[in-house]
Amino acid sequence: ANPIDLGIKAARSVLARAGVDAAEVDSVVTGNMAPGGFDQFYVARHIGLYAGVRQELPAPNAQRICGTGFEVFRQAGEQIVLGCASLALVVGTESMTRNPIAAFDHRGGFRLGAPVGFKDFMWEALTDPAAVSMIQTAENLARQYGITREQVDAFAATSFARAVAAQQAGWFDGEIVPVASETFELPGYRPRQLRLSGKAEVADRDTHPRPTPPEVLARLRTVFKDGVQTGGNSSALTDAAAAALVASGAVAREWAQAQGRAPLARLALACQP
Repeated sequence: ANPIDLGIKAARSVLARAGVDAAEVDSVVTGNMAPGGFDQFYVARHIGLYAGVRQELPAPNAQRICGTGFEVFRQAGEQIVLGCASLALVVGTESMTRNPIAAFDHRGGFRLGAPVGFKDFMWEALTDPAAVSMIQTAENLARQYGITREQVDAFAATSFARAVAAQQAGWFDGEIVPVASETFELPGYRPRQLRLSGKAEVADRDTHPRPTPPEVLARLRTVFKDGVQTGGNSSALTDAAAAALVASGAVAREWAQAQGRAPLARLALACQP
């Protein structure tokens, strides 16, 4: 699904669960790394609009690589501290399976016989052209600290087992909203459509965790010769979105009193020199 539509679903759901009217939101901050559609420019704006937030509000999109989720909270908290907002909607969304096969060199056309520059956006983005790839970075750390392939596989197997056990025990049920194909309407605008791929009618859990014993991981080939990383002990390609509401102390207390519930966390900002 397009990351914008995943973000709209998460935004609408958090507002509904919190019992907050979207008209009360003062700011929208979204986080998204890679394009998942031709409307990439409008990630923050469309998530805010189709969630019901007022049109005149700012809607920036943050990109801080692996720290993007923290960044949206930081920016929302900073706006509240500065008095620019009392209630902010923050959304992180990514659709890695829709990352494109892209070319950046052909706006002026193609020359006969010249190399064609289309590449896998996701694969190429994992390489820092100023340094090394993410995979090489992890391999360097493994060599530096003497981490073996067996240790990496054992850690991955334990991580899978804990995730599966947590799923079965229902630990994630309260934070996951089932997603089905649906249409998002907004008066005066074209409707947006969230469509699940394949034959799935609903997605209601993370499908990546599965029982994965060390002996299964041990049979997988490493990315680099004599390396430690494989497709089994590395991060997966995933599509998902998450949303939260960040409020000032006064708004949070008022909400808690009205809803009879407590905020999930307190956000403290600290500037580093």
